[in-house]
Amino acid sequence: MTQRDTLVHLFAGGCGGTVGAILTCPLEVVKTRLQSSSVTLYISEVQLNTMAGASVNRVVSPGPLHCLKVILEKEGPRSLFRGLGPNIVGVAPSRAIYFAAYSNCKEKLNGVFDPDSTQVHMISAAMAGFTAITATNPIWLIKTRLQLDARIIEMKS
Repeated sequence: MTQRDTLVHLFAGGCGGTVGAILTCPLEVVKTRLQSSSVTLYISEVQLNTMAGASVNRVVSPGPLHCLKVILEKEGPRSLFRGLGPNIVGVAPSRAIYFAAYSNCKEKLNGVFDPDSTQVHMISAAMAGFTAITATNPIWLIKTRLQLDARIIEMKS
């Protein structure tokens, strides 16, 4: 594989990763909020009156659409792109590293295994994934912390 091919894979991976990060950022924010134990998300849904007149609140976990609605109402549309900067800074090199490592590993493994066999693709993908994740892990930590930087959100219906 030539240096030009490596650069083409780096560029293609970086561009594809950047577009993907922008389009999926709102879903990432909602996912991170729903997964986080440090952000309280709850809905006081039903009040049941007992014989003595006291009320009991039933707590229901919110779904992604409800979470999205509350984020939009309480924080505004810009908050759906919280952490986009580090995400782009991370995705572009991550995808670029992945594509370049995959193609380089595949080229080397084609000489060891049957060319373009399942083993070549699987080992190349594993090695490329490991390389990309290891190289960009600190960026993902920053992105997640920025996405969770919102104040505690209480969702009451």
